[in-house]
Order: sequence, then C-alpha cells, then structure tokens
Amino acid sequence: MATGPKGSAAGAVNAPSQTEDKGNIHGIIMMQFSVFFFGTNDVFNKLVADGLATGQMILFRSLFATVMVLILCVAMRHHKYIYQGLNPILLLRGLCEALSAISCLVALKYLPLANVYAVLQSIPLITTAFAAVFLREAVGIRRWLAILVGFVGVMAIVRPGLDGFNFYSLFAVSAALLASSRDLFTRQIKADISLWVVTLTTMIVSALGGGILALFQITVEGDQGWQDPTTLKLLYVAGAALFLTLGQYYVSIAMKNGQISVVSSFRYVSMPIALVYGYLIWGEVPDSLTWFGIVLILASGIYTIYRERQVARLQRQGKREGDPNNLYAANTGIE
Repeated sequence: MATGPKGSAAGAVNAPSQTEDKGNIHGIIMMQFSVFFFGTNDVFNKLVADGLATGQMILFRSLFATVMVLILCVAMRHHKYIYQGLNPILLLRGLCEALSAISCLVALKYLPLANVYAVLQSIPLITTAFAAVFLREAVGIRRWLAILVGFVGVMAIVRPGLDGFNFYSLFAVSAALLASSRDLFTRQIKADISLWVVTLTTMIVSALGGGILALFQITVEGDQGWQDPTTLKLLYVAGAALFLTLGQYYVSIAMKNGQISVVSSFRYVSMPIALVYGYLIWGEVPDSLTWFGIVLILASGIYTIYRERQVARLQRQGKREGDPNNLYAANTGIE
C-alpha cells in the first residue's frame, strides 16, 4: 500500500505534532466529514451566485476563511509554523484549489446542483487514475474498467455534441480534474507540516486568485464585475467560508491516511447530499439521462470499493499463510 511521505528526523523537534498514517478506515471516515462540509459550502455558494460576481465571491469567501483559519492557528499555537506555507507543494495545492473553485462556482451558477455534483463524482475515478500514473499505486484491469464506466457516466451527464449539452458542464469537468490534482499534491505533503497551515495557504492562494479574477471581471464587464453585497449575501459567504474551511481541513487528513485510490472512492456520499439539498431548496429533479449517468458513476465507485475490500481480505489471507510479500494476492489476480 502506498503511503504518504513521513517527515524526516531533521527539524522534528520544532515540527507540529502530526499523526502518522492511520490507514484506510480513518481516511474514509475523514472523507465523509469533508464531503458533507464541501456539499454544504456549495449550497451557500449557489445561494449567493446570482448576487455576486465569481471573482468577488471567491475573494470574499477566501478572506473570511483566511481570518477563521488564522484564529484557529493562533488558538492551537500553529501560527509559528506559518513559514511552512512557502512549501512549493502547498502553493501548487492552493493553486489547484483556487482554479477548481472558480470552475465549480461558474458551473453552480448556471447548472442544477445535482448535475454539478454528478460530474464531481468522477473525482475518485480521476484520482485513482492519477494515483496509478503518478504515484505508482497498483490499479488492475478491473478498476480501470470501473474508471471507464464512470467516465461514460460523466459523458452521459455532460453530453458533448448533443442537444442537452450545456457549455457550463465543462467547468464542472474542469473542477473535477483540478480537485483530483489538489488531492495528489495533498498526498505529497510531509507529515511534519501543520494541516492548519496547509488550509491557511490554500485560502490565501484562493483569495489571491479571486482578487485577480475580480479585477479581470471589473475590467471586462464594468459595473457587472463588482456588485455591492447585501447583508444576507455576506452571511451566505461567511457560511460558505466556514464549511469550506472545515472541508479543506478534513480532506487534507483524509488524503494523508490510507491509500488514495481507496479513500477517494468514498466521496460518493456527496451525491445523495446534493440531490437532497437540490430538491429541498431549489426543487431540482435530474432528467432521465442525468440519472443514467449518476447510476453509472455510483456503480463504478461502489464496485471499486467492493474490489478494495476483496483485495484487503485476500492480502490478509496471504499474510496468514506466511506470504510476507503478498504474492498470494498478486497471483490471484485480485486487482
């Protein structure tokens, strides 16, 4: 099982207290927290989408979140590790998050919540593929087939070239690709780096990205590029910032525990969350082709989870039979 890099002994005395890799179960539990927080964050994002320009929304939300994380850093005495935010991996992770947020907010503004989240369900599939290519995690033919089925599901929702195609679906696809890249960078973060600093760096980079986009929108769109927010809209933004902060923190923990291709597969709980939110708040009901895509994506994810449990069981059996190199599991073709 591929694991995240552990911090070197050098500088360990001054490093923040970090837990070591606790395995797949801990990572899966943390992932459930993160997808709930991210889903609730996106509800607030959609509520404010028509009242603020995209760059303005990201800027305000990120500034709120930055203040929240700074307060937590000071309260937990992690502020002395803020210098770690200059780590290139953290900056790249923040850039991916900023670009993903921009893409996601554009998609949320013009698409039903369930449609956006249906496309975002491809994140575990993309992450699994990325983990196989870039992290050399073992992904066999059956999981690759599951990834292919999930991709077909995404295409059923996006519908390129068909009458039901919506250009803004491509922003949802872009958000999924960038979020998967963010998760891969998260996996490369050393164990002696504070996760609160990781979250703070992400928020600061997102604020800079939102500010740049806001300036661009003001230049191109004039008055439409900056809208005076109402008190209610600011409260929505503050709510989004709170849940985004919690989501970022817990997804960092999730990606640093267990095997990334396994932990990421458990994002699928976000789909029913999005369906419930979409129906209760906006009365959104997906059409038949979208439901078909959702079923394919969920089926591919559930199958991946099933295969991972089967792999773990056979590997444990192989170890019990005195096979320290897990050759039993390899020879059964369980991947």
